[in-house]
Amino acid sequence: MSGKGKKNKNKAVLRSPAEFFADNKSIAGFDNPGKSTFTAIREFVENSLDATEEGSILPNIQIQVDGIDKTVARPPLYGKASPGTANAGAGPAAATQSKTEPSYFRITVRDNGIGMPHDEVPNMLARVLSGSKYGIQQSRGRFGLGAKMALIWSKMTTAGELVAYTSQKGKKDITFCRLDIDLNKNEPKVKLHEKLPNDGTVVSEMLHKSFPEDWHGAEVSVMFEGNWTGNAGMKSRSYLLKYLRQLAVITPYAQFSLTYVPLELERRKSHGLKVIFKRRSEKMPPLPKVVKHHPKGVGLVKIEELVRLGLEENFKMTLKRFLVTSFEFITSVKARDIVNELGSKFSDDLPLSELSQPMQMHLQNVIKKMTWPHPDGAALSPAGEYNLYLGITKEFTPAMIATAKEPASVFEGHAFIIEAAVSVGGRNMATGLNVHRFANRIPLIFEQSSDLVTHAAQDLPWGAYKINNKEDKIGVFVSLVSTKVPFKGTGKEFVSADCVEIRAAVLRALKQCCNQLKHKISANARERSQRDRKKELLQYVPNVANAVCAVLSNLDATSDRASKRLRLDTDPTLEIPTQKLLERLQESNPVQPAELIGLLKKNVDQYNATETLQFMTQQGKKNQDLRPDNLKIQPKVACANSCSLRTQTGLLLTNVSHSIFPKGVV
Repeated sequence: MSGKGKKNKNKAVLRSPAEFFADNKSIAGFDNPGKSTFTAIREFVENSLDATEEGSILPNIQIQVDGIDKTVARPPLYGKASPGTANAGAGPAAATQSKTEPSYFRITVRDNGIGMPHDEVPNMLARVLSGSKYGIQQSRGRFGLGAKMALIWSKMTTAGELVAYTSQKGKKDITFCRLDIDLNKNEPKVKLHEKLPNDGTVVSEMLHKSFPEDWHGAEVSVMFEGNWTGNAGMKSRSYLLKYLRQLAVITPYAQFSLTYVPLELERRKSHGLKVIFKRRSEKMPPLPKVVKHHPKGVGLVKIEELVRLGLEENFKMTLKRFLVTSFEFITSVKARDIVNELGSKFSDDLPLSELSQPMQMHLQNVIKKMTWPHPDGAALSPAGEYNLYLGITKEFTPAMIATAKEPASVFEGHAFIIEAAVSVGGRNMATGLNVHRFANRIPLIFEQSSDLVTHAAQDLPWGAYKINNKEDKIGVFVSLVSTKVPFKGTGKEFVSADCVEIRAAVLRALKQCCNQLKHKISANARERSQRDRKKELLQYVPNVANAVCAVLSNLDATSDRASKRLRLDTDPTLEIPTQKLLERLQESNPVQPAELIGLLKKNVDQYNATETLQFMTQQGKKNQDLRPDNLKIQPKVACANSCSLRTQTGLLLTNVSHSIFPKGVV
C-alpha cells in the first residue's frame, strides 16, 4: 500500500453530535421501535410540562398516536401503489399489514405552554445539544436530545420530517415549520418556516382540530417506525399508560389525554383508545431557581468551562471577580482568603486570561480543601407532600397512606430533597412491593431492579411496622429533586445505587412513612377488636335476656326462698334500674324479654363507648364528637373520682374516671 493510502486511512474523521447519537441511539432510549415510540412521546410530554410550568399555566396536554399505512410511511419507488394492486393475490390476510412487517405511527403532542420564539424554532427542534435547560438548575431534561432524537429516528426509519405549530402568549400569529436535520453538520434543514394568523381559523394537519383564537403553546408531530401492541419486541402501549398514570401521581395539577387511532383497515379488530387523566389539584410547585456552582461540586473541566464563559462575558475579568460571580458562598472576603491561600503567584487583580491550566488545577485543589456550607435547597422545587398525597389517592385509592419529606441534603456539592409516600391497599396494585420512582418530577419506568429506591424498599424491616410485604399491596413512592441527578446514562432509566447520601435519605423518609402507618394500623386493629367484642356480646344478649326472664318468672314471692332472694331490695348500693326491676317482681308485674334486651344492649354500648373514649384520649386523637370543648361533664356526688359525660350529639358515658382525660378538661 502506498504512503498516500496510509495517510488517507489514518486521517482523523470529525463527527457531529447528531451523527454520534444516530449511531448510538440506545444512549438516548431509542433501542427498538417499541421503546422509541415510548421515549419520543415521553420527551415531548416532558417538554410540554416544562413549557407550561415556566409560564405558571396549569398543563393541558393532548397526545395522539395514529397508525400509518406502510405506503404512506415508506412510499413505493415509482409512486403510490394503487389499492387494487397492493398485496395482490395474498388473500384476505393481506388486508392489513403483516404481523412480521414493521408498523408505522405518527405521534402528535399539543400543549398550552409558553410556546417558542419564531426564529428559534428550527434550532430548538432540529439541532442536537441545543436547548434552554443548561445551567445549575433543577430541570426534567439535561441533554438537549428529546425532540431531536425523535426527528433522527424518524429520518432513519421513514425519511420523515418534524412538523411543528407554536405561538407565544399575546402573539397574533402562529409559527408553522417543517423540519429535517443534517446529521453531518448537525444543522436544521428548514423545508417550511412561515407565520399563520392566530385568529382561530388555522387547522392542524395532524390532529385535524383548529387552534383557538389567541392560542399559545406548541404542537409537535413526527412519523416513524414503532410498536404499539405488536407481537414482537417491546410494546409501547402498556409502558405509556403506566408512565402517564405515574405522571398523574407526581403532577396532579396537570391533565393528560391519550388517543390511539388505529389504521382504517384494522379498526374492525381494534376500537382504538381514549384515556383521560384528569386534573386533581390546582396547586403548582414553585419554579426552580438558577443557582451558581457550589465549590465542592466543580471539577477541573468545569473550572475550565467557567473560565471560558467568564472571559466571553468580560475579557478583562479579574480572578477575584471570577470567584465571586461564578461560585456560591464566595464573597469578596472569602475570595481574598482563597487568593491568599493560593500563594504569591496569585493576586486579586490577576487577569483571568492569565490563569493557566496548572494554576486552574491549583485553584481546584485549594477550593476542595476548604470548608463550605451545604446548599440549603431553596432553589429546588419538589412536588410537595400535598400533591403527592392527592395524586396517589386519585390514581390508586389506597386504604391507608402516609407521606414524609426529608430536609435538603447534599450529594457531590448538589442539594437534593427526598419526598416519599407509602400506601397499603388500593386498586392497580399487585400483591407485594410496588415501587414507583420519580426524579425531578418525572417517572422512571425501566431498570427498576438497579435503582437505589428499590434496594432501600427491599431492605426495610416491614414486619416491624405491622406490614406484610408478601401478602399486602404496598405502594412505595419516592421523589428525588436535585440540580444534579445521578442518572445512569442519558436515557434517565434509574438512579445509581452507590449514591450513599441519597440512599440514606430515602431510607429515613420511608421509615417515617412506615412509622405513621404503624400507628394507623395499631389504631385500626384496636377499633376492629372493639367492634368484634361488641358484636360477640350482642350475639348473646337475646339468650341472656330470655334466661333471666325465665328465672324471674319462676320466683315465687311468697316462699321462703323467694324472700331470701328479694333481700337485695333493701341494699342501698343497688343501681336504680335494679331496684325498679325487683319492685316490679314483688308486684307480680312480669319483666318482658324485649325490655331486658334493650337494657343489655345499652350496657354493651356504654361499655364500648367508654373504652373508645379512653383509647382516643390516650392516643391523642381529635374526634369531632369527643373533643374536650364538645363534652358536658356531669360530676357524680357519690364519687369525686368519676363523672358522667354527655356529648353534643347525645352520647352518654357514665362512671368515667378523671384519670383518662387530658389536663384542663376536668
